[in-house]
Amino acid sequence: MKQEKGVTTASIIVYVIIITIAISLLTVLTGYFRNILSKNLRQNEDYEKYITFTNYFVQDIQEEGNEVAEVANYGDPQYKDDTRFEENVISYLRFSNNNVYRYIAEERKIYRNEIEICDNIDLCHFDKKEENGKIKITVQFATGKFIKTEENALVFYM
Repeated sequence: MKQEKGVTTASIIVYVIIITIAISLLTVLTGYFRNILSKNLRQNEDYEKYITFTNYFVQDIQEEGNEVAEVANYGDPQYKDDTRFEENVISYLRFSNNNVYRYIAEERKIYRNEIEICDNIDLCHFDKKEENGKIKITVQFATGKFIKTEENALVFYM
């Protein structure tokens, strides 16, 4: 018999199987990389919120002659009957230059004066202490997987 030249049914089946495997592999790899990029984008958004808040806050900390006039957190025993707190204002810090930072848990937002500077914030808690003759301001901040609380909290000295 004479050898046939050209494409046989067996070779077409082999080609289809190889192409199917290649397409499946590319689909899995594309999905994997898309998932990684999506997670990184969400983490970057959380980090941007932290940077935005920190930029505004540091401006007030570094302003010449500016001091912390008042820090209050709703739920602290000494502020139980304080009428300045609506039920949804959780944390409040006022500087002597009259810039006020408010965290409202119900809205999950941080305001500087009346302007929203961050949204989707899970926690923002201000604390003021005097330490070695300096004012220590501690800010516990959390959004998404970006968490700065307890020993990792933001600390500023004035």
